[in-house]
Amino acid sequence: MKKKLFLLIKTTISVALIILVFTRIDFVQAWTQFRELSLPFVIASLLFYTVLQWLSCIRWQVVLKATKYSVPITSLFSSYFVGMFLNIFLPGALGGDVYRVYKVSQETKDSEVALVSVFLERFTGLAALSALAVMGLPPAFKIIGSWDIILLFFACVAALVGGVLLIISPQLLIWTEPLLTKLHLNSVASRFAKIQLLLREFAQHREALAVSMGLSFLLQLGIVYYHYLIAQQLNISVSYLELLVFVPIIVVVTLLPISLGGLGLKEGLWVYLFTRIGLTAEQALLLSLTITLQSWLLSLPGSIILLFDSAGYKQVKSQLKN
Repeated sequence: MKKKLFLLIKTTISVALIILVFTRIDFVQAWTQFRELSLPFVIASLLFYTVLQWLSCIRWQVVLKATKYSVPITSLFSSYFVGMFLNIFLPGALGGDVYRVYKVSQETKDSEVALVSVFLERFTGLAALSALAVMGLPPAFKIIGSWDIILLFFACVAALVGGVLLIISPQLLIWTEPLLTKLHLNSVASRFAKIQLLLREFAQHREALAVSMGLSFLLQLGIVYYHYLIAQQLNISVSYLELLVFVPIIVVVTLLPISLGGLGLKEGLWVYLFTRIGLTAEQALLLSLTITLQSWLLSLPGSIILLFDSAGYKQVKSQLKN
């Protein structure tokens, strides 16, 4: 009953936010700008994002090699596509990660290594996003005059850096454990303790750690540039530095479990941020929906792969029920 209630609340929030955003939109103007997208550009941008996904798989492969396992890049790549497809319909990235763990377990015959590899690949991405957010501090002051955005950005930077420190620092975890206990988050504390052990083991492989972090940082810069390319094609006058500030805010806030997979919350955030720098709600929604539609297009191969992997689908369904 509690799960159903939370789902109902999240759905209600998502629907309410979508209605709020869409009632402020001039669809004629949005459609006029959307027609700026050409088929060659759509193909080129999808290829660009595919390259970013390929780099993500190389990063994942580096992590796996540090644990003495070698998994073909093609296997990792196909599981990434399936993960993207599952994440369209499932909350957060949980369904996609469950499938990725399942596929690597099949290759390595070691479910613990598979779980660790997926987590470490995610963690290096989080650490790189934290560094990127810190880099965004100077442009936040220089090019964005709205104090509400600066404060929101500071909060997101603090959340990212704090999350990374909590994961890597045993002493900080000891200090915060009483607070987590009061909030009935004992399981979170115990998971972090186990994760810290895994990180200490991975940190011994310094070359793998350096390569993984370098690839993660390059990926985050590439994701911001992907947003920038689409914005320029849609004739939206937003700079790369502004997006360097906005993208971490979008990522962090949409991770909050208050809506259905960030639906509605993400669109509302884009509208809020864009209108604060003199752009229109139509431009904000157009950028957000274009990126969402492109991600759906990119995930189509994943649906085909999953169609021929009924065992993988059953595994994801079973894990989510538990």
